[in-house]
Amino acid sequence: MKKLRSKIRGQKSEIKISILIFFVVLFAFVSCGEKTQTTQSSVKKIVLWETYGNEEHDEIVKIADDFMKENPGVLIDIQRVPWGGHESKLMTAMITHTAPDIARVDVAFLPRLVKSNSVLELTRFGEINPENFVKAAIESNIFEKDGKTGIYGLPDQTTGVALFYNKTLFQKAGIKKPPKTWDEFVKVAKKLTVDKNSDGKPDQFGFAMNASLWWLFPFFNTFGVKFISQDGKKCLLNSPQGYNALQFIVDLYHKYKVEAGAWQSGAIDPDTGFINGIYAMIFTGPWNVKKFKESGINFGISLIPAGPNGTSTNVGGTNMVIMRMAKHPEICFKFLKYLTSPQVQAMWCEDLGQIPVNLKAEKYIDFSKHPEIKIFFEQMKTAIARPKVTSYQKLEITVNPYLYAALSGKMSVKEALDTVARKIEEEVLKEE
Repeated sequence: MKKLRSKIRGQKSEIKISILIFFVVLFAFVSCGEKTQTTQSSVKKIVLWETYGNEEHDEIVKIADDFMKENPGVLIDIQRVPWGGHESKLMTAMITHTAPDIARVDVAFLPRLVKSNSVLELTRFGEINPENFVKAAIESNIFEKDGKTGIYGLPDQTTGVALFYNKTLFQKAGIKKPPKTWDEFVKVAKKLTVDKNSDGKPDQFGFAMNASLWWLFPFFNTFGVKFISQDGKKCLLNSPQGYNALQFIVDLYHKYKVEAGAWQSGAIDPDTGFINGIYAMIFTGPWNVKKFKESGINFGISLIPAGPNGTSTNVGGTNMVIMRMAKHPEICFKFLKYLTSPQVQAMWCEDLGQIPVNLKAEKYIDFSKHPEIKIFFEQMKTAIARPKVTSYQKLEITVNPYLYAALSGKMSVKEALDTVARKIEEEVLKEE
């Protein structure tokens, strides 16, 4: 009996201990759950819409991960949006109140976003020194609104064209270096325009070009052409500088006969002709470097030849903006500053072979990995931002037919540019 009572007391004691352990574990579980719940509720989530390719997407994810490690309690939710239609998707999202906090947009789309009050002015959240950035890239984000000048985005990518030349064809023609000026360019292009089969027609051309406005900006810029007046009401393309620039472009085809007419319907496009050794020189950008290397062509890259206003180029690229309804704009701003910082831009350049947007990144970059980027980086220092109009596409549609008319000889240079200036003022600038 004593043994039985002792056994029962032992069992009761074990039950008490088990109950105690149960409540300790339950308390710990509940406390942990409450702590986890509190932590989760305190996380500040930033939704970022981007339109990058696969390699760029992987890079921005890595950059976001590094940022989150340095900023506990912040979640950068990166969401991919197809490039085609991303503008209409963003406009729809703003109407339905489902817009992201940060969006990557084309430089040509930003004026519309600023005009519609869809994006926030950034200097309210901290300091931005425009001198740290590629000038043309940051200028596409600067707007005057309500009598005040503000910065409404930061560039995440910038690009432009430079002069690509076929080294083998240069060597065969006895040309030791690429042309530095337009006068040299004409002389070199004449030597490189060759009738190989003696049929009276060149089989090889010194130069080939695309003839839409964006591709012709390098010419206009190097001749010192101002496109639109400071107040945004007058088109200045039909200035003496504009006439001289377009006349030079036309002369490359008609007078000097060194341009292949690659802009004509049915002609071999510049990229293909360059790879095939038909065109000795073309304008193109860093996006073609990999393709040209894989083709086996022996090519070099040089600055756009200098005109009366020096060397310059066109500008393409994208900006990161903070949407008006962003929940944590201060954190968004902090991330954009991080993304465009010298060290991160140096990493972006080395990993992807792309032009850094921050000038101070240069000292951190090992250009031996991508030597061609050093040329583009130098070229972008003299690039000029495209006109800031609400619909850049409409600008191109308005201008291009008359550029073609001048090139094909159907209109004089003066007639073409006078018509363009009038139409831009009537059909584009009046809507601003």
